[in-house]
Amino acid sequence: MLRGCPGTAITVFDWSLDRITRLDRDGNVVDTRALAGTGVQPYGSPACSPKGDLVFVGWPGSELDSRPAGVGEIYRWEMAVSWERDDSVVTLAEGIPGAERRTYGGGSGPLTWGKSLAFAATGTGVWYGSADDYELVHVDWTGRIIRVARWAGPDLEVTGEHMDRYLSTYLTRYDTPAERRRFERERWPGIREDLPERFPAYESDGLLALPDGSVWVTTHMWRAPRKELHLLDPNGMWVRRLTIPARSNLLDAGLDWVLLLERGEFDEQSVAVYELVERGDAG
Repeated sequence: MLRGCPGTAITVFDWSLDRITRLDRDGNVVDTRALAGTGVQPYGSPACSPKGDLVFVGWPGSELDSRPAGVGEIYRWEMAVSWERDDSVVTLAEGIPGAERRTYGGGSGPLTWGKSLAFAATGTGVWYGSADDYELVHVDWTGRIIRVARWAGPDLEVTGEHMDRYLSTYLTRYDTPAERRRFERERWPGIREDLPERFPAYESDGLLALPDGSVWVTTHMWRAPRKELHLLDPNGMWVRRLTIPARSNLLDAGLDWVLLLERGEFDEQSVAVYELVERGDAG
């Protein structure tokens, strides 16, 4: 489902069919349309602007142009942020470092803990960033850069503690000590070797824009047992920090509340709304 689309109660994007469907409050279909006819082919889920236009990151033109020849090498797709306007596509920014990938024999795949492009639409344009650092760029609807946000966030270095925690998630899949020792001896060295030296600064779907143009930014979930949410105002100035469990996902938010999808010990799910109480920088 797409958040914040005006005019209908529910807007759904079907990735497999490349189709947008709008529903009313009773669940009746208002309209449905394929996107390919207008040249909209999103990589991941698109977003709605406050006026109802679709903002999206398209698939790269040709992966072969950017893929290195050597097996095991890391590279990034170059991607563009565009929006659909009057049945046509307008590119707002291009040449942005996108999904981080590693080459294998005969192809490539996403890098574990790899960086990716993130974006969020506001009334004045689009925030986007490559997750290399705590930085976001804001372009208006003509593609002109009007501000750049930079702020301080958690250290992005991948440490031995992170690797130990990642290893433990694999070991829980095995029933006996012998199976766990075999995994550590035969498979873990290759997995560990493929891990990057730094985490992405934020999740690929970690930007959530508010009606006033502010944006919540979610840090990468594997960096710590708890995620950090950073609120930037419409001018890109840092406002506050909030910590939530790493297994929680931000569904919606305002300036002083958040709606979270929470997962329990046995992966049971619940939805909860929390009011934010000011406690300085402590979050």
